[in-house]
Amino acid sequence: MPQALRLIPLTALLAMLALALPSLGQETQDGETPERGFGSPEAAYEAARDAFNDRDWEAFVATVSPARRDEIIGQMALALAAMAQQPGSDPRLGELVDNHLPRNFNPMDVMMSDNAEAETKRLAKRMGDPEGFFVDAMSLIFSMQYSKTQLATSEDAGDNADPAAEEDKQALDAEITAINDLTIEDDVATAVVTISTSTGDQLDPWTFDRYEGKWYLSMR
Repeated sequence: MPQALRLIPLTALLAMLALALPSLGQETQDGETPERGFGSPEAAYEAARDAFNDRDWEAFVATVSPARRDEIIGQMALALAAMAQQPGSDPRLGELVDNHLPRNFNPMDVMMSDNAEAETKRLAKRMGDPEGFFVDAMSLIFSMQYSKTQLATSEDAGDNADPAAEEDKQALDAEITAINDLTIEDDVATAVVTISTSTGDQLDPWTFDRYEGKWYLSMR
């Protein structure tokens, strides 16, 4: 997963998250939307960089391989649904789950399943708008971090100051700034991407896949 997203300090479950691809563009006659894709790994990187730096999650996830869509959206839904059940969790998490996941959904039913991987992928298909869930979830995550940072840095924070505030601030300030060491071998490309934060630059390995003739961010 890109370091820019690892900077988001939520739970250990969220460390497993990557991104998923919403289908963008003009609808086909059967109501499905064609995939976008890019002509090169560099083009996929540039689109991801610009969208992430603008916090345009709909545009950002359009750079990610459709081959991983159901798996990753399902993982994200499980993580956030589990967080929503924790005592004292932000009520906006519960609203997100209620708006997008099946009624009375219990993440433990999937996590404890004998076929958890398949059930996780199936969860995305059970949502009415899985891509909309992703966009709403990322927007909420950054909103939650902003709220925590404001509380921790306020003059009257006192004992309520959050010790993770600096880590939250890094996520809020993070920008993708450079790509180096791009190597292409058949349908896979690898590169080192620079993530700039308020505390300095960090290097993060990225992978790109060619899917049906187009390049996407793989996030493996």
